[in-house]
Amino acid sequence: MTLDKRNKIAILGYGVEGKSILNYLLKHGYSEVTVCDSNVDIEADLPKGVSASCGPEYLDGLADFEVIFRSPGVRYLEPQIQLAVENGVKVTSCIGFFIDQCLAPVVGVTGTKGKGTTATLIFEMLKKAGKKAYLGGNIGEPPTDFLDEVKGSDIVVLELSSFQLQDLGVSPQYAVLLNTTTDHLDYHEDRGEYLRAKEALLAHQGAKDVAVLNADYEYFKYYKPLVKGELRTVSVEGKVKDGAYVEGDAIFYCKGGACEEVMPVSEVALIGSHNLENVLPAVTVARELGVKVADVAEVVREFKGLPHRLEFVKEVEGVRFYNDSFSTTTETSMAAVDSFDEPLILIAGGSDKGLDYGEWAVRILTKRNLETVILIGETADKMEAELLEAEGKLGEAEGSPTKILRRPDLGEAILTAFAESEAGSVVVMSPAAASFDLFENYKKRGEEFRAVVRALR
Repeated sequence: MTLDKRNKIAILGYGVEGKSILNYLLKHGYSEVTVCDSNVDIEADLPKGVSASCGPEYLDGLADFEVIFRSPGVRYLEPQIQLAVENGVKVTSCIGFFIDQCLAPVVGVTGTKGKGTTATLIFEMLKKAGKKAYLGGNIGEPPTDFLDEVKGSDIVVLELSSFQLQDLGVSPQYAVLLNTTTDHLDYHEDRGEYLRAKEALLAHQGAKDVAVLNADYEYFKYYKPLVKGELRTVSVEGKVKDGAYVEGDAIFYCKGGACEEVMPVSEVALIGSHNLENVLPAVTVARELGVKVADVAEVVREFKGLPHRLEFVKEVEGVRFYNDSFSTTTETSMAAVDSFDEPLILIAGGSDKGLDYGEWAVRILTKRNLETVILIGETADKMEAELLEAEGKLGEAEGSPTKILRRPDLGEAILTAFAESEAGSVVVMSPAAASFDLFENYKKRGEEFRAVVRALR
């Protein structure tokens, strides 16, 4: 996409990405810029010469602009944005503009969960190999912050959400689609729209580009026909011809049918078998980019995970506490419960984003080591109802004798979990819900969990 410095430009949303693209445009001499945000207080923070359209009607009049930069928090399908598109206005984003302008190869990673872990693994593998790499998107910096620094010999890794992909007009050279289940139904109209939002990661690739898909998921059938370049697959369930897979206690990488052992599964530092789904795509992309097997394996042996993702916090009187605040879906919460065989106490619940907890309830109750579930937040009623219904379906023979408790806040839940536990137990907060009923974001929720746990004696 080519910008003219005479273009009338609107930036929708003055958050992290909005501020980044504004700074980039001003630095490069674009003067006809208007920031549009629902928050009227941002006007006082804008640089001199930047116009503002703030308040409840901030999306009105978008058809008067020539280019719109949409921030992820503003839905692409908003009627005012679609009206602007119909009137010939170009809609892009910080991510789309970056990929279009970037001189270096870009690796884009998306998925319902695991994209931060996978993107970071790839980034660390590239660094271990001595390559100049950048990490941005949902993790690290907004990429327009370092756009001017990137050289053609570098490599950029971007973690991308469905919000960032929805109007993407250009695809990265390396596209990684992890598990794509159901999420953000408070933002997307339905599962179909959620899946379509991620199509853009593949839609604009060329014949020489690479797409990495997980063959174990149903979504594989949905996205495989969209691949225009070279397909690489990963699987924990069976051998693949091009990509990475698990067989026995070993991880293998194959290309053209020629396979090599990368490392034993038992040496993977990340907790939980579900994390193999993140390791395999990282192995695949790193090998495609020329990283040696020894460097790949060393990173996987050393990398213990990102903050708030099954993060070990502290052991108190023989009880280990894990912070999985980033777990905002049922799938990741189920995976957290599956990660432990010790006597387990689960803290769950938060703000409601339209998820169905029926399968979650059945799955966690079939884990016989799950002794107690402590519910908090807006979803507590819905979760308890599903747990009780699941108990009825499972009966005493199949289900675990799990105690279900309710607490008003996270602090009380942690204290109750400690009181319910004994030496050798594990307490994990894996909410299966967003955080916005009680906290600003999942990071704040995780930080409170850490603080309360660390104060235990």
